Amino acid sequence: MKKDTVRFSILLVWASLVFLVGYGDIAHAHEIVGEVTPLMIHMKQALDQIEHGKHQEAVQVIRMVYEDFSHDMGMGMMMQGVGLKNTARQVDQRFGTQLGASLDEALTKGNVPVLEKVIQELAFLLMLEKFTVLQASFGKASASPQTQQTIFWLGRNYFSYFLEPTLAEKNQVEAQRLDRMLDRMLYRLEDGQPEEFAALQKELVSGIVDAFHLDRPPAMPAGSHQK
Repeated sequence: MKKDTVRFSILLVWASLVFLVGYGDIAHAHEIVGEVTPLMIHMKQALDQIEHGKHQEAVQVIRMVYEDFSHDMGMGMMMQGVGLKNTARQVDQRFGTQLGASLDEALTKGNVPVLEKVIQELAFLLMLEKFTVLQASFGKASASPQTQQTIFWLGRNYFSYFLEPTLAEKNQVEAQRLDRMLDRMLYRLEDGQPEEFAALQKELVSGIVDAFHLDRPPAMPAGSHQK
């Protein structure tokens, strides 16, 4: 079972990288560390199709993963995946946002600009959620440095996979600046400097919000140092 799960994760990463190469975005993206989930692959595919003017195809891709879904992993094994509707609902509960309603409106009306913004904002908030979990572990004796770094990379992947390639096409200097800022956050994490990490995260959030014209979340989950 474990080997099959690892093999499936590797195949998902490989498939996502092949897709990125096909669209020419891989040159702009930071290395993805760890698993790229089926939901992430569909969200990324929709963004790339929007970028290439394939609006109907983008809407159809998102509809495929709107509800919770099952994946056939082979050898009689099925994997359950949380759909975009429930993912948006969970994010809305944690951050006080209304992404679920915006998603429904975008799919109902075929409003591609709204759909694009919903995906980008979900990526941003899912990244922020991982960093919030990470900050909550600071100062705890039970916190493992390896686990903390894993959580960091899970958060960073949302920026690298969804946001960085788009930003690099529009403003490569700013994309590189935010990417280096994430490098510095990792160094502060490795050095055990939580206050410096939090200060850099605040600067990162401002940079992403400004670059993508996103709304700052009305609420922040417990454990966050954002103000």
